[in-house]
Amino acid sequence: MKIAAPVVLNTGKDSLKIISTAAFAVSVMLATGGDVGAGGLVPPRFGAEVQLGHGDKNPSTPFLRFSQKGRLYAIWTEDDPGPARVGQFAPARKAIGRFSTLRVALVAWSADRGKSWSRPARVNDSTEKVQDGESAPRIAFGPNDRLYAVWSVTGKTDIRLQGNVRFAVEDGKGGFTPARTLNDVDGSARFPVIEVAPDGKLLVAWIDRRIDNPKPRQLYLMRLDAEGNPLTKDYQVGEGTCECCRIGMAIGAGGKEVYVASRELNSKLIRNHALRTSIDGGATFGSPIEISDDGWEIPFCPDSGPTIVRDERGYLHIAWFTLGRSRHEEGGVYYALSKDGGRSFSPRQLVQGHPDVLFHVALAVAKNGTVYFAWDNLDDSFRSQIYLRLLGADGRSWGPVQQLSQARANATRPALAVSDWDLHVAWTETVGEKSWAILRTAPLAD
Repeated sequence: MKIAAPVVLNTGKDSLKIISTAAFAVSVMLATGGDVGAGGLVPPRFGAEVQLGHGDKNPSTPFLRFSQKGRLYAIWTEDDPGPARVGQFAPARKAIGRFSTLRVALVAWSADRGKSWSRPARVNDSTEKVQDGESAPRIAFGPNDRLYAVWSVTGKTDIRLQGNVRFAVEDGKGGFTPARTLNDVDGSARFPVIEVAPDGKLLVAWIDRRIDNPKPRQLYLMRLDAEGNPLTKDYQVGEGTCECCRIGMAIGAGGKEVYVASRELNSKLIRNHALRTSIDGGATFGSPIEISDDGWEIPFCPDSGPTIVRDERGYLHIAWFTLGRSRHEEGGVYYALSKDGGRSFSPRQLVQGHPDVLFHVALAVAKNGTVYFAWDNLDDSFRSQIYLRLLGADGRSWGPVQQLSQARANATRPALAVSDWDLHVAWTETVGEKSWAILRTAPLAD
């Protein structure tokens, strides 16, 4: 991906909080990291905050990913300044005006471990309502480091729940090919995810509502070649998914195995999570396997889907939020592991509990097997903040809970990326109708 050289961004305070490892956090102290948790794990030491994007354009919902060559990329949305305008990063965190419904998707990269970032390249080529939040843009990379992007836009009806999945390919000139819509029924598709198989073939999955109420939503998939040309039409691979919870996807076995995790919805309004597995490259999928019998009965969608990662051993790591059968006893972020390709899962483990807030959770796994979790939760002042915790490779040793953000109002929707050298966490901070995209980095090795 060829984007202009990096420019140094503004940074903020170098502080974080560490919270006790109890299920409901009670003790708080200011620190820069380094305290040993109950499992003997030392939490990462994070550097100062870095802003992503134009501070006066309300950047929101960043997503992080490493390219095949190890360069860190980010994609996020901003207020749309016009199809042809791509400016420089704002020098300070301040925003002007109201949050716009017309949004643009921007991508940038860092070659110095997140300290500075290239000028952003605009992904979508037309004026449209690019959705963020649970349906924010995603990126993936082919074997030759070519970048692919997917996002959803509000459809012609101007109803946010009725969207279209859009797709573009890096053009080798610092920009992207003209975007095109993947779903063949207008207004039916949102929450897209994208992965690239080792042979370069692309898989894009999303939640589809072309068969509307009273049925739950369907899971659709489309396969494309390395140039972005369709290999199939969009096709259904599952049904019974929750309407507004994002899905997670992972690929294994050289592209033959495809795993899709989703929050399900049954006739009793129970919203447990399940995994669907394909052993033929996504052509067909088996029946969903329940990840955990949480028993969460709720009449509306919580807007909080699962995250899934397949590690180098072939293990599947999944994290999610639920209030379970009793929010005071079971509400929180949970984690489960499958060592047999998704045929069964370990009993869930509590990452952090809280009875009164909806969490959005991210998950990353380092090459040494360490698992990193990031999520949003309320602090003692009832502001939403970003928290981090790590689990040792043995699956039993937990580090303490760390508070990474110091938001004046709310910090939400974290994203994670981990390399051999660093752990990166990004999130959205909001004050009223203003927003900023924030990044913090912790070195894992010098």
